[in-house]
Amino acid sequence: MTAFIYRLQTLLEQKEEAKKEAERELGLREQELTRQRAILEGLRRKVKELTEKRQNLQRQLMVKSDEMAALTANDVQLRIEFIKVVGLQIEEALSDAASQRTMVEECESRVEEGKQLVREANREVEVLQKHRSKQEDRFLKEQEKAEELALDEIGNVLYTTRRSAI
Repeated sequence: MTAFIYRLQTLLEQKEEAKKEAERELGLREQELTRQRAILEGLRRKVKELTEKRQNLQRQLMVKSDEMAALTANDVQLRIEFIKVVGLQIEEALSDAASQRTMVEECESRVEEGKQLVREANREVEVLQKHRSKQEDRFLKEQEKAEELALDEIGNVLYTTRRSAI
């Protein structure tokens, strides 16, 4: 009895390797997305910290420090300028956060594309595995029929030889 040989085995192996590669690529894309989200979260914290800092500075604008005898107009002007600088830092941080949000959205898009590629690769492998299974079942049925025919032939030969011997 001969063994079953699937004629598309190399194609099946190639599809399985492509599936593994798509899964590896998806994993890398998901790692990159996680990294980009962490960067975005850091930028959001920075914006929050700068906003709180500016609010504190605005509250303390007219408060004199313990070291100073009196609050001068020049001191107030310097504090206002510092508040403006912090405001510019906030705008810059907001801009960075917006750019990072765009980067995160691109990464999310690449992850979705990767998931789609994995689904397609899975489907291709499943189709070939199903085809292989059906081919193997067909082969085994044909082998069984051939074996039954051979046994019938042997039975007929034995019957005819015994009958002729009588």
